[in-house]
Amino acid sequence: MTIGGRWRMAGFAVGTGVAFTLTRTYLFDLAPVALALAVSLGVLVGEVVTPRPARARGTASLIPRRMRDYLPKTALATIGLLGAGIAIFAAYPTPDRPDHEVRYFGTAAPVSLVSTLVTLSVVAVLTALAAWLIVRSPQAGVDESERAADEVWRSSAVQRLVYTCAAIFATVFTALGFWYADAQWDWRGGGSPAWGFGLSILAGLGLVTFARYAGTLAFAPPDPRRPGIGTAGGAVTDVVAK
Repeated sequence: MTIGGRWRMAGFAVGTGVAFTLTRTYLFDLAPVALALAVSLGVLVGEVVTPRPARARGTASLIPRRMRDYLPKTALATIGLLGAGIAIFAAYPTPDRPDHEVRYFGTAAPVSLVSTLVTLSVVAVLTALAAWLIVRSPQAGVDESERAADEVWRSSAVQRLVYTCAAIFATVFTALGFWYADAQWDWRGGGSPAWGFGLSILAGLGLVTFARYAGTLAFAPPDPRRPGIGTAGGAVTDVVAK
């Protein structure tokens, strides 16, 4: 595991733990906020300690840099699917609060996923803004090899941001999936075990998705040379290889 990967995983661990704790209290609505803040802090520290090429300002480049050449399309599609799934969960009545208020007091404060939707929207917007700033940042390097190394770093940094966003969405989707599935397994309370089984499978897929992106962030930095990253990343990597 890389040094940056340790910090990113620490952010996910702390964020998930704090979020889970908050869902068992009256601060239920702050759970997604705590998750996003802890992960963001871990990612920020991870980027600070991640080795970078020399940042000496070089000559201006006429090569156009477009967002679509750097963004991992599969991860973007995954974020879209997870976001749609979370929105569908929010469109249906939520189960009872997981803090057992109903069990002990017979009633509980209403549950809303508004804070979850708002938090994820903010995460997506900030990810897009940060990726845009990285792509449009001035080129560094005084010769061809340094500029190529800077371009490879740029591609990898954008991928890490998008992968982090996908992992956050997968975490929320998994938690909601298991929460809704648990309520459906209670057939005496009007649930449907068939729906519970299906939702459990979906939540399991969300967990696998989280493991896929979080594992990449922790153990192996994204490879800009893989197919689909775009012309900019592939071209400069070819220069480095030569």
